[in-house]
Amino acid sequence: MTDSDITGEKPQIPERILVAAARVMEREGFANASLRQIAEEAGMTKAGLYYHVASKETLLYALHERFAIKLRDSAQRISESDAAPTDKLRALIVETVQTAGVYQSEGTVFLREYAHLTGEMAVTVGKGRDQFRTDFETVIKEGMDSGEFRSGDAHLDALAILGACNFTAFWFDPEGAMKIEQIADAFADRLLYGMRTPGNDKGEKA
Repeated sequence: MTDSDITGEKPQIPERILVAAARVMEREGFANASLRQIAEEAGMTKAGLYYHVASKETLLYALHERFAIKLRDSAQRISESDAAPTDKLRALIVETVQTAGVYQSEGTVFLREYAHLTGEMAVTVGKGRDQFRTDFETVIKEGMDSGEFRSGDAHLDALAILGACNFTAFWFDPEGAMKIEQIADAFADRLLYGMRTPGNDKGEKA
């Protein structure tokens, strides 16, 4: 099933429309944002916008897919690799935090407004989010089984780590003292420190 099967739209929504939608929804909120405002932000007519999208909900879904496809593919590749669990979890954390920084507006809008999705779009997004969390859980469980990570509830650990990583979108300052890559490394160091069994220094950076 493709995005166009779900949304009823053409497969590709122009970049300027997605950027404009993210800006307007971040500023106004989903409920208050209008297609007219988004069209004006994109420098086009409302009729021109309707050629590409039929609703705000379609745009909200597209904003999610803009970063989620990349994350899902990376998470699956990492979780299925032959690397050690500690290395896998570090890679998952770094990828998630960096994506939250690169797609900051899209992430902020989606995390704040995803409840507005309905029907097949809501179902598809929900399944994707469940699979992404499961990839984290799988890696954490592997680490527990191998003795690299403390024993515990892999589901709860995955939720805690994902909450910390995803929330980066809300507070990251692109003009701040730390680049998103530095923040991602710092998160990985701190979160892995809490996961590792005592005396286990795997995943420590030189």
